[in-house]
Amino acid sequence: MDESELKEILLTLVEPNQNRVTLPPNVRGWSEQSDEQVCYWTGITCDPIDNSITGLNLGDGFWVKTLLGMSQTAEDDSARHYLDRLLGYEEIKDLYLQRRRKAIDSIDTRNQRNLQNDKAAAGPTFPAALGKLKTLRFINLSSNQIQGPIPKSITDLPNLEIFDVTQNDIIGTFPHIQSDSLMVLDISKNRFHGPIPKRLFGHPEIGADTAPYLKSIVKFDISHNGFNYTIPLNGDSGFYDKEIQAETVLKNLQYFDLGYNLLTGTIPNNIGYFASLQGLFLENNRLVGTIPKVLYRGSGIGANPLPLVQLFLQGNMLSGTLPSGLAELPNLKELYVDGNKLTGTISPNVCNKGLNEVFVNDEAEHDKCDNVVCPANSISLEGVAPCTRCEDDGSAFRRYLGQRDSECRPKMSEVEILDLFFDHMHGDEWLDQGYFWEAGSPACQRPGVECSDSGKVTSIRLPSLGLRGPLIPELGFLGELHSLDLSNNFITGFVPSEFRFVDKLTDFNIKGNQLQGVIPVLLCITEGINGNGVGPEATNFDLLYTCDNIACARGTYSDFGRAIVPTEEDVDGTQCMPCYDDEATYFIGRDSCTDILIGGLQFRQDDIRHGVVYTIFALFTLAFIIHLVIMARRRKKYVLSENESRSAQHPNPLPLQRQDSPLSVEDDEYEEYSDDDWTAADSETGTLTKKVEMTDKLPAIA
Repeated sequence: MDESELKEILLTLVEPNQNRVTLPPNVRGWSEQSDEQVCYWTGITCDPIDNSITGLNLGDGFWVKTLLGMSQTAEDDSARHYLDRLLGYEEIKDLYLQRRRKAIDSIDTRNQRNLQNDKAAAGPTFPAALGKLKTLRFINLSSNQIQGPIPKSITDLPNLEIFDVTQNDIIGTFPHIQSDSLMVLDISKNRFHGPIPKRLFGHPEIGADTAPYLKSIVKFDISHNGFNYTIPLNGDSGFYDKEIQAETVLKNLQYFDLGYNLLTGTIPNNIGYFASLQGLFLENNRLVGTIPKVLYRGSGIGANPLPLVQLFLQGNMLSGTLPSGLAELPNLKELYVDGNKLTGTISPNVCNKGLNEVFVNDEAEHDKCDNVVCPANSISLEGVAPCTRCEDDGSAFRRYLGQRDSECRPKMSEVEILDLFFDHMHGDEWLDQGYFWEAGSPACQRPGVECSDSGKVTSIRLPSLGLRGPLIPELGFLGELHSLDLSNNFITGFVPSEFRFVDKLTDFNIKGNQLQGVIPVLLCITEGINGNGVGPEATNFDLLYTCDNIACARGTYSDFGRAIVPTEEDVDGTQCMPCYDDEATYFIGRDSCTDILIGGLQFRQDDIRHGVVYTIFALFTLAFIIHLVIMARRRKKYVLSENESRSAQHPNPLPLQRQDSPLSVEDDEYEEYSDDDWTAADSETGTLTKKVEMTDKLPAIA
């Protein structure tokens, strides 16, 4: 590609500049009047041997502010002044991998607002013309208010090593970069959405959507977007070779950032195979379950603790205790777990590591453990020091570590919990207003509520009443509750892990709602709920303790919305079965499936709907063929009948010949009429029942 072609491609980046701003004197090139070679243009890097363009470094708003003369939003004004530090290629390769935690009040929420309002700041679209520069190895277009999707011409670039488009307004699903040498992928602070491709990391097998850069990637940052569903790393891993007991890919991954998304499920155990991982950021998602041991033990034979320096898990729904094994991480400097549902105490070994000193800047003396997370029965705006101890009034809600609050709130009564539940479930819109709950009314006098002799709530039954909204965790603090039936409503959100605290809960029915995520792990092993853990001695352990006993997982269903533990030996009970309709992939506790059973085989309703046209066409085609066969047989019978008639008139007749073929018979060479002479072309003349005409005279025989 010659100089003029390169110049033409690069100038497409400044075409949106309607104001024709005057470029600063220290900016070289970027105009039609410039005589300088493109390799000397500001922000352009070329190969020293063949002068091919290898780098485009227009990040930190340089493209939109300097080259286009467009004003940025106030939220982008905090970006570093680009002209003060134009990075070279080698500097970008050594990107600083650590990240700083921001105070809650100053978190950049621009992306979240855009996701909610579906609005984007004014800015240019992604320059698709760059896809013509096949030699590009790094692209930095960060903080440029870029709108729209990433063009396929960009994702198909074969030699990309660094792709940094952080802090823009780019939309779309996860971009499939095709370069097998990509080291840095940073698409954070944009408006990407949807699930992370199931086989992106080669799990559970290599697929078309598996990233080709798994052996080279160092930094993987998709934070501050709208990615949902689970992290596709659980189960048997496709990137870990069990035969050689070694990691085959992702061995170079140092920075793994999925924070500030909408991810659900648990923290995958296969993260333990990331032997070079220094920064793991999963904060502010919707993750449940416990903190896995593989984070500080590693995975595989001869595994060592991960070389983690930063571990951000705050702002999820993690439960269990804070593992003391985290103290075994030799390089750990920052650990944040506040804003979860962790209980218990903090191990002194963890407290004595001197963690979070960069973030916690409090000169007042306090317990070292407070630097990690505030203890139970205390509060803090940020979940870490300085922590305010609360009066111990027996409030179950303050049993968690690292609670974020501005004040110590008093213990809630059962009446207050029911009032809160009624408000969150839009009680004034319930289908049967006979179930209306007056605020502050006695709990035991409310329709659908039953109480014990001592006046404690023991049962809440509100099926099929049109309840909508998220389940409140405070229901888990109704200590005497043994039955909760909220089936067949429109309840959304997630199942709170607080239900594990209700020791007497035996009947828990949430089928037929729109609940997402997974059942919290600690709830899955709680004995007694829906018969969980209770059954004959010979019962398979996997059937006794399973999350399916609480509610069928996404993609499965049963008539009861859950599995039923066997009550007798040699009885399988009821299991959750696969379901492939669209709703089943999103919601748990499905009690029906729009799939259709035909001859004992399960078919997706959508597949059948799409296949109706093909089915009808096949039936018409079959009927047409049958019609042709019947007509062919009638024709043959008619011909034979005519032949017999001719035979009676001519004692030595010649074999019948088709009229449309010239009759030329020499000696005994002739063709006999057969069904093979009848073709579909004959039927297309519209004379399916035409009479086969015979010649009035027999031809002479030579």
